[in-house]
Parts: sequence; structure tokens; C-alpha cells
Amino acid sequence: MRGTTLAVVLLTVLIAAGPATAQSFSGRTITEIVNYPAGGPTDIEGRIVAQHLPDHIPGHPGVIVKNMGGAAGLIGSNALGEASANGETIGFFTMETTTQIVGNSAIHTPLADFVLVAGVQSPLVAYMRRDTPPGVNVPADLMKTEDFRALSLNAQNSNTINLTLALDLLGVKYQPVPAYVGLKEVETAILQNTGQMANTSLSGWIGSAEPALGDKVIPIWQLAPRGADGSYPRSRNLPNVQTFEEFYASVKGSPPPAGDIRYQTLRAVMDPQLAMFRMVLLPPKTPPAIAATMRKAFKDMWADKAFLADYARVMKTQPVLVSGEDGQKILAGLGGIRPQIKQFLTDYTSKLGGK
Repeated sequence: MRGTTLAVVLLTVLIAAGPATAQSFSGRTITEIVNYPAGGPTDIEGRIVAQHLPDHIPGHPGVIVKNMGGAAGLIGSNALGEASANGETIGFFTMETTTQIVGNSAIHTPLADFVLVAGVQSPLVAYMRRDTPPGVNVPADLMKTEDFRALSLNAQNSNTINLTLALDLLGVKYQPVPAYVGLKEVETAILQNTGQMANTSLSGWIGSAEPALGDKVIPIWQLAPRGADGSYPRSRNLPNVQTFEEFYASVKGSPPPAGDIRYQTLRAVMDPQLAMFRMVLLPPKTPPAIAATMRKAFKDMWADKAFLADYARVMKTQPVLVSGEDGQKILAGLGGIRPQIKQFLTDYTSKLGGK
């Protein structure tokens, strides 16, 4: 009898605890900070999320997008780091690894301190104007060009590092121009022939750059995420674009030299970023119940046919999703970069920035 009574009490406690742990956002508004300017690929993806997320959060709150671009995404990141941890502010960011590795003094909150909700994996696409002298009709023609302008974001942005390190490894002559706030600006400059080469995310290529630039440009390579076996296979969304490793081998006769500090740095910077190119974050010290609510909301949204249809319609591709638990491990791994690579990267970005 006493056992029965105890069971009833425990059941009553569990039932009572259920509603308390379910975080309702009824009547509240969530601000989604996007750490790049309006109109770029991060913003476009973030707005698709903002449209569908309320359907999957208890209480169906409103979600508004707030663009906070600049400083390689740090303005938005710093704002999220200082936001209240009550679930009413989230970040939809492009992951930035270079600034984290070199320890940029402008960082207020390291990435590992945020609470990771979810992420999206993505390769990058390097592309070039076809009329770059003497003409680029196939990717290998890049090796015939001289002194073209390679456009990117600032000198400590991984968008810059992955392009310039790859070109340095190939030994081509070019002028780095790490001077842009957002990739939409880069596309416009390429369209106007202010520069001849750039790179962007998968969604940025398929959903923006390729349709905007049309037959003026050609994809040269994709920088693909690392596979489970340590290789770099082509993305399933870009089966006809060769990887950087394939391109290098085709023009140099052998794979990129594994012992070259430039290639080691390229992959140390880009492997974690490509594994989780877009990420959804909550401020540090967000209560576990709120984090669990948000992770469930995103997990449910990732399975929502309406969301996936809208994503595919706008971005012309399907997202490769990363769970909150897996993403948190990726963030934690940024602290394990070898000192030699950190020093090389610090010196390299300083030279790019003219210091």
C-alpha cells in the first residue's frame, strides 16, 4: 500500500513538473540577430527560419530579424553575447573561425561560450569571371591568368583566408582585396568587373551569385566539408563542381602537400566552419529548459515539409542539418588549434590587413 501511495505521489510530481519545464513564449517576441547585412545569403536563410520558427515554439511567438553586419560578423556576435539569456534573443550567424583562432581583441564572447541550438553544413564555391584575361573557359584556365583581383570580406574573415590561402598554394599571381562588408557587395563588384574572383557559400552560390551573375562567371572549385573518413568528397548538392583537392591535383599533378603550413592552416580554419557554416546560437548561460525548447523547435522545423519546401524554393538546395549537441562539440574544438597554425594565421592575417 505504501509503495502504491509513493508511486502516486511520484506520478503527481512528474505531471506537475511537465508544464513547468515546457517554456511557453506566448505573447512574446523573439529577436533574431543576423550577423551580416540584409540581402546576403546569411540574411536570406535567416529570414526563412524566422518565417517558420514560430510554428514550432510553444506559444507561437513573433520573430523579427535584426541585421547587425560588420567586423567579420563580430558586431552581431558581441550583441548576442550581451543579450538577456531569457530566450527572447537568438543569433542566426555565419560561423567565423579565423577571428576565434587568432584571438581578435574585438571578441567580447568566444563562440564556445554560446549555447548552440542547431547548424547547417555547407561547402564554399570559388568562382571567377570568364572574361578574366586571357579568358577562363574551364576551371584550369585560372592557372593562365595574371594579376587579377580576388575580392573578399575583411582580412580576418574566413571568407578571405580560404580564398587567398588556396591561391597561394596554387602559386598564381593575384591582388587580394579584403575590403567588403557583405557578399552581396562582392557580387555587385564582380558584376561590375571591379574584381574577377570571389567565393561564397553553397546557398550564396546557387541562390544568389549564380543567378545574379549568369554566364559571366564559372565555378572553379568547391571547398568541401571533411568526410567521416578524413577525405573531402564533393557535396551532394554540387556533384559537378570539383573539390579544391581535385582541382589542385589536376593542375599540379599531385594532391595539396599535407606538410605545407598553408594547407594545414586552410583546413584547420575551414574544417569546423564548413561542418557548421550557419549556426543558431543563444546567449551564454541560457537556462537548460530554454535551450531544450529551442533545440526541439529547430529539430521539428528541420522536419517540417513547408519549411524545407520554402528553403529549397529560395535557396535552390536542401539544407544539411547539424544537431545542437554535435554543433556544441564543433565549437569546443576551436580551442584545440595547434600553436604553430595559430601563429602562422596571426602573421598571415596581419600581412593581408597591411599591418
